[in-house]
Amino acid sequence: MPNKLVLAVLAASLSAVPASATQWMYCTDVEANTEVGLLLGTAGGFGGIAANMRHDTRHWTTDLAYGDGAIFTIGQGFADDQIMKVDLYDEIVNLPVAELRLSHAQEAGEHVFAGTLRIIGLGVWAVSCRED
Repeated sequence: MPNKLVLAVLAASLSAVPASATQWMYCTDVEANTEVGLLLGTAGGFGGIAANMRHDTRHWTTDLAYGDGAIFTIGQGFADDQIMKVDLYDEIVNLPVAELRLSHAQEAGEHVFAGTLRIIGLGVWAVSCRED
C-alpha cells in the first residue's frame, strides 16, 4: 500500500502548479485615449489573471509588474462563447472602478470582441479588442 503522506504531497504539488498558458487582450476606444488590458488564462471561461487600464494620463494596474498606476483588482468576471463581463474594483475590492462589457463573435477563424468600457466617474467608451 503506497504511503498516504507521499500521495497527499504529490496531489498537493500537482494542484499548486500555476497555469502558464496566458494571453493579453487589449480593448481600446477609437481615439486610443482609453484602454484596458486583461491577461487571460486559456483554459476556458473568464480566467482573468491580471489587468491594466489607462485613460489619458491616468493609469491603473493589478500589479506593478504589469505597468505603473494605481492598484486595482479584478473583482469578478464572466465569459462564455458570446459575452464577457468584467468588474474592476479598488485595491481592497470595496469601490467599483470600471466595468467592461463585451460581445464576442467568430466566423471562419476570425474572432471579434467589441463593447463598452465604463470607468466610474470618468465616462464610457465604445471599445474594440485585439489579442496579443
